[in-house]
Formats: sequence, C-alpha cells, structure tokens
Amino acid sequence: MDAAEKLRVLISDAAFECEGGKSASARAVQQLKEQRLRESIYHAKVPGGTMPLLKTLLTNACIKNCAYCPIAAYCDHRVVSFKPDEMARLFMAMHKAGMVNGLFLSSGIVRDPDTTQELLNDTAKILRTRYGFRGYIHLKVMPGASAEAIKEAAKWANRISVNAEAPNELRLKTIAPDKSFQGEMLPTLQRIAEVITQKRLEWLERKGVVQRIGRGWLADLDELAQLSTPPVLSSTTQFVVGAAGESDKELLQTVVRFYREFQLGRAYFSAFRPICGTKLEDLPAETPVREHRLYQADFLLRRYGFELDELPFDEQGNLPQDTDPKLAWALQHPERFPVEVTKAERNELLKVPGIGPETAERIVKARKEGTSLTAEDLQRLGVPLKRAAPFLTLKGKPLTKEVPVKEPEPT
Repeated sequence: MDAAEKLRVLISDAAFECEGGKSASARAVQQLKEQRLRESIYHAKVPGGTMPLLKTLLTNACIKNCAYCPIAAYCDHRVVSFKPDEMARLFMAMHKAGMVNGLFLSSGIVRDPDTTQELLNDTAKILRTRYGFRGYIHLKVMPGASAEAIKEAAKWANRISVNAEAPNELRLKTIAPDKSFQGEMLPTLQRIAEVITQKRLEWLERKGVVQRIGRGWLADLDELAQLSTPPVLSSTTQFVVGAAGESDKELLQTVVRFYREFQLGRAYFSAFRPICGTKLEDLPAETPVREHRLYQADFLLRRYGFELDELPFDEQGNLPQDTDPKLAWALQHPERFPVEVTKAERNELLKVPGIGPETAERIVKARKEGTSLTAEDLQRLGVPLKRAAPFLTLKGKPLTKEVPVKEPEPT
C-alpha cells in the first residue's frame, strides 16, 4: 500500500473491519489510524538531528510507463488521489498533533506535467496562505514542467526537485521509455537553476550586496565573498541505481555536471528494488553497499575537494565494493603519504582517510592558535587514529605502523 493510499484510509469515514467481518471497536479503529499515519512519516536528516516529514504522493495515478515503478500506467493498482485542500488539511492536522514538521510532496503525472504541478503548487499555497504554515515544504517538479509552473512552486517551497532517474538518454530509455533526458530532464533542471539564481539574487539584493543595473546586476565582490550560501530555495535530484545497467562513473559524471551547470544542491541515490507487477520485477535488486559507495564518492566530490578523475573506478567504471573510495584512493597513491599533520594544508588533510572537513578545520585552527599537537590532541580534535595514523606523521615521526582497517559494511 503506497503512502497516498495509506493517507486516504486515514481520513476515510468508511468502517474498518476485523477478521471474520466484525466491526472494529472505536479504540481499534483509532489505533489503526494512528499506526498507518505514523507509517507515512519520514525522518529526514538535518543539521543537529532529524525532522519528521510527511512524505507522500498527491495521487498515484500516472500516465507514464516507467519499468520499475508500481504506479506506472500499465500497472494494475487502485488509483487514489487527494485534492490540494484535502492534503493541506490532513497535513495541518498531523502538524498540530506534533507528528510532523514538514511536507515532502510528490505525485504521479496526470494529464500533463503542468496540470500535475499546479495541483502540487496549490497544496503548498494553501498551507502557506490559508493555514499560515511557515515550516519546511519540499515539492517535486514534474519533468517537462514549464518555467511558470516552476516559478510558482518556488514561491511556496523551501526545496524543489526533479528526479533524473538515470544518467543519460540511453539509460533513461531503458527504464522510462516515454521520458526524455535531453527533451525533459535537462530543460527542467535548467529552468529550476534559473529560478534558484533569481531567488538568490533577490536575497542578495535585500542584503545590499548586489543591485539591479538595467537587465543585469552589480555586485560588491568583497561583501559577496564573506557570505555563505543564501538560505533560500535549493534543488535536488535522485537516481535509480542498478536498473539500467549504468556504471558508477556514468552516474557521478552526470552528478558533477548537474552541480556545475544547474546549481544542484544534492544528489540522492536509490538502490533498485524489484516490485511485483512491474516490468522489471525479475531484475535482481541492487546492493545497498553500491548505494552507500556512491554517497561516499559524492561527498568526496562535494566536500572533500576530490575531482571525478581521482575516484578509484575499475575498468568497468565502478567503485570498489569492499573498501570506501577515499581509502581505496589513498592506497592507490602511496606517493601522497604520509602527510605531516603539523604542516599540511587543509586540502591535504582532507585526502587522509578518517579526516573530514570539520576535523581538518579544527586541526588548522589548533595550529594557528599555537597548539603543540600530540597524538592525544589529534584524537581530541576528532581524528580516528586507527584509520588515519598510517597516512600521517607527527613532527616527522610515524604515528603508528598499523595497516589500514576496512570499515564494516552498512547493515
């Protein structure tokens, strides 16, 4: 039962029945409602913890025929839909009950992209204007949605996203024959990028950092350099991993392009799982390890200063499954190690297995403050010596002679 159908059951006035055809008690009905309601809550990771989101579809009707999707037009499933005001009312009831603090709303495509986008946008608009909700809203953008529809979504949402699903035209046609990478996905991403650019410029204008000059903008570069990323609209995308025969390199090449060309904030990877009744029901599931390695590689690209061609791809363009990509890179490049921890630049420290951006910053800061670093200091600063020590020296001396230990796989 998909999320939209669960939510429909929750607000339905129809009687629940127990086994044997007897009517459920009022208490049993309430317990079932609460259970199903909580099953629709997704705990998203945010700085400092998690945020409970209602993550659901507005409708599970769809005109597309994606081979992996249980709500594809060819699938035999019960179609359930919410009107925007119904969804908004249900969400606010959950919010007031303290169950959720945000909404992640998607939809199957009905009629055409803009018709569907209008329904999603209207739901968010009702939440903002009628109910005064000021919390987090993430709206999906339908592939092929117009610039106007995307602008409207951006008026009400904190984040918008379109699912690319695959890294290129060939791979997308394998799993979604009636979608187009060149004709739908890329133009939609470009429209989203233009909207985000405009939103950020408007934010900078309010800050007095830029000003409009005719059709252009004049920026105070010194002030601009001191600002972090504006706290306005962001965008993401998602890829299905393992359904189209794509390599890790294909996926990450596309991700790098999206970051560079379309101001993408984040890419998500979803390991393929076969679903009964879909055209790919007999295709083997992708391993969660591969999904995990892609996330690790993506972090290296986004936050650790790695370039795509530095990642340890094999001849087929895939990442190693038995070792995390940063450790694999380090083992392939003994000429880059050991790194002297008392002198290394931040970018050099970031190449050391076990040292992340925050730890590297703490090390650099401690050195500037005149701290005479010891092994104990490094541990206090967050350096996992068991992993990092084989790649470091401290005042010219090796920290340990231990061989790097591989991380346990995620469960």
